[in-house]
Amino acid sequence: MIRRPAPLPFFRSSLACLPAAALTLSALSSCQAAPAPQTTTVVKTPTQPNILFVLADDMGYADLGCYGGKGVESKNIDRLAAEGIKFTQFYVNSPICSPSRTAFTTGQYPARWKITSYIDNRGANSRRGMAQWLDLQAPTVAKSLSSAGYLTGHFGK
Repeated sequence: MIRRPAPLPFFRSSLACLPAAALTLSALSSCQAAPAPQTTTVVKTPTQPNILFVLADDMGYADLGCYGGKGVESKNIDRLAAEGIKFTQFYVNSPICSPSRTAFTTGQYPARWKITSYIDNRGANSRRGMAQWLDLQAPTVAKSLSSAGYLTGHFGK
């Protein structure tokens, strides 16, 4: 039988501590840091005004009550005009809907986009040298407002 020397006292005490150290490490590894207290940060953002453009075909300047018209009752439009901005001096690019809408939408003369009369069927538009619709590359009020953080929509014509 081979005789081994007795372990040194240092190793004896270390070996005796091994189970205690394993239990301590196991207990510590299962401990989790307390969750950080939740904080709410309130960020004040500047409020953007709501913008509503209403365009109507074949309406004269004084047809609405807010512009002095007496023939048609227009209470809701009059209230919107009273609470918002009312244009009293302006220039209309055309007495026809398509070029007027083009000018209003793009801020440019409608001839620049080849819309100089009402948009008709494709054959008639081609014969007159007109566009079939507003070019997608045209700048628009909606694109400008969208890049400024507004949500935009277009309903109607």
